[in-house]
Amino acid sequence: MKKFILILTICAVFIFGLVRFEMFRKSLYGDMQPVGMLVEIPKNATGKEIASILEERGIIKNTRWFLRVLRKKHIDGKLRAGIYEFKGRPYLYDVIEKLRKGDIAYIKLVFPEGITCHEIGKLLEQEEICSCAEFDEFSKKEGLEGYLFPDTYNFPIRVSKEAVAKKMIDRFWEIFQEINPDSSKLKKDELKKIVIIASIVEKEAELNSERPIIAGIFYNRLKRGMPLQSCSTIKYVIGNKKNLTMSDIKIKTPYNTYIHRGLPPGPICNPGKESLKAAVYPAKTPYLFFVSKGDGSHYFSTTYSEHLNAKNIYLDSRVEPETEKQR
Repeated sequence: MKKFILILTICAVFIFGLVRFEMFRKSLYGDMQPVGMLVEIPKNATGKEIASILEERGIIKNTRWFLRVLRKKHIDGKLRAGIYEFKGRPYLYDVIEKLRKGDIAYIKLVFPEGITCHEIGKLLEQEEICSCAEFDEFSKKEGLEGYLFPDTYNFPIRVSKEAVAKKMIDRFWEIFQEINPDSSKLKKDELKKIVIIASIVEKEAELNSERPIIAGIFYNRLKRGMPLQSCSTIKYVIGNKKNLTMSDIKIKTPYNTYIHRGLPPGPICNPGKESLKAAVYPAKTPYLFFVSKGDGSHYFSTTYSEHLNAKNIYLDSRVEPETEKQR
């Protein structure tokens, strides 16, 4: 009898062990995922945050084991950001290996408003899509500056620089036609003028409410034959500097709108929607000058004497009086 009870006990323990093992084994698999299930792992996410994202989407069930494996393999903090595709019932170890290798389906690229083609090239180089030099050459050859709409994009992992540019250009036209339904009637030079103005407005204005006013000022100056005197057009050539010096505003370049009247040869960045809208629909204003107040807003003036007074009030004492915002 005792022997029989012992055998039953052993069998019960064995069966219980099998059940627990099967439960554990099943916990290493996620829920059934449809083809094309995409999950984004943000940059700088911790292992715990990643586990939470995966659990919420049904990719994994056993978050404790997920974190344990990360610690055991010393890869916590080494999982790569990106957009991953999962299908079927993902196996926990396969999920971890996919994240470790960075076997992503899509790359998420964020291009802020006012980004230049050179800066886009730097981002593409970081993602190993192409070198910055290659994109510089390509963008100059194709005349892309100003027409690559700044936005957030998802690109396939092996995307080409040409495909990146095409998607951004398509987005530019989509937005521009929203702004101006008659855009197809614009002549090439008219479009170029709008985009150049928009690019300068993008770099000069911080507040959306002021963009149409600043655009109106630049159009007013063009009509009167006055130089635009935009610091931003010079910075496009020499690089971003907080304040320009006297030598900077004398630099010999067609982008120097202090010494050359009219528009610069091309856009100085890729403007966003609000700046494009301002260039298409500028404010009707008497203003000819503006000066930064230092808080993102500007003081607008109709006369040069009023402008000089505003400069004395608002410009930082460290800035030479003849170098900043001479409009």
